[in-house]
Amino acid sequence: MPTPPTSVLADLLARVAGGPVRVGAATPAAAGWSADRAAYPWLSRVPVHGPPGWPVRSVVVKTRRPDRGRPGDPVRERVALEFLAEVGCAVGPRVLAHDDRLGLLVLEDLGVGPGLEDLLVGTDPDRATRGFVALAEAAGRLHAATRGRQDAFRQRLAAAGRRAPADHDRSVLAGTPFAGWWAAVAALAGADGPLPAVGAAHRDAARLVTWLTDPEPAPVLGTGDLAPQNCRLDAGRARLLDFEGARFQPPYVEAAHLRLPFYGAPCWSRVPVEVGRRVERAYRAAAGQRDDGAWAAGMAAATAAWAVVRLARLPKLLAADPPHPMGFSRRGQLLDTLRVAVDAGAAGGSLPALTAWLAATDEHLRRRWPHLPPTQPCYPAYHPAATRTFSE
Repeated sequence: MPTPPTSVLADLLARVAGGPVRVGAATPAAAGWSADRAAYPWLSRVPVHGPPGWPVRSVVVKTRRPDRGRPGDPVRERVALEFLAEVGCAVGPRVLAHDDRLGLLVLEDLGVGPGLEDLLVGTDPDRATRGFVALAEAAGRLHAATRGRQDAFRQRLAAAGRRAPADHDRSVLAGTPFAGWWAAVAALAGADGPLPAVGAAHRDAARLVTWLTDPEPAPVLGTGDLAPQNCRLDAGRARLLDFEGARFQPPYVEAAHLRLPFYGAPCWSRVPVEVGRRVERAYRAAAGQRDDGAWAAGMAAATAAWAVVRLARLPKLLAADPPHPMGFSRRGQLLDTLRVAVDAGAAGGSLPALTAWLAATDEHLRRRWPHLPPTQPCYPAYHPAATRTFSE
């Protein structure tokens, strides 16, 4: 959907500004590494001029995106951002106006500061690390502010016409309930398939479904798409973008992306071990995740769940391995994802059968793809040519 007519925007904003608002010509709002490689026509930046004393000079207009296998939900995003404002958590943009019928959101403009992805593909490792830490802290603040408030959020969703069983909402990963992802992967396993027989891993997969849908640990509101392009960095802090998939789930579901990191984002790669540890410490401090045992078990479960989601795309990878824009192998990315999940499972001591099956799957695929290196490269900011200035 293109940017709506200026008259529609002007009318919506006039109600907020308390007087007439002039609306200028729209320009693309998406920027950075990902936006240079894909179009985001549903995001526009629009200059505005309102009555005296109204401080807003530009807004970001978000319209309903086309269905490309992962349709967005602007109503869910609007509800999530209004809910955050209600609980006093300013990690996302404010909603200035909306029209649910049109699938239209008018949001606070967070400016043109860099996203984390711009730092990760740069040449300054210290700046990239500080940006990653800032994103982790923002996610931690989001989770801390919303922990256990799922009933209030669901009431808001229901009032907006978004009704679904709570356990269904909590089990959704990348748009599909986890049970559906596991069924797709299990269908690839066995004597006639490209994966080892799942055996006892079925029982652990069922435990994962229970873990996702259980009220303990207390669920938190996640963005649904924590990624290095979905933020803006300014003065050492990060603001988060894209809450279209926001839902209450165990905190580890979103935190796992900090360890993978961001396996499903366009700008995916790895970070050095010491950077990953610093990022996780920052998240845990902001989120109040102090129990080491619970953290290890939660990350084991969450990384295993995301590894299963990633394995579901195996048929495409068996057919072809198109190079990623940063030059690494997408098959290798899958192997790195499996290795993260296996290591987390060993450290967490939970889901032993599923962890063993993921390890067997990793070994099986490495034998199938012997030309791949043990791991894929780190983000460009951490390449040997970059100046290493890590600081605690």
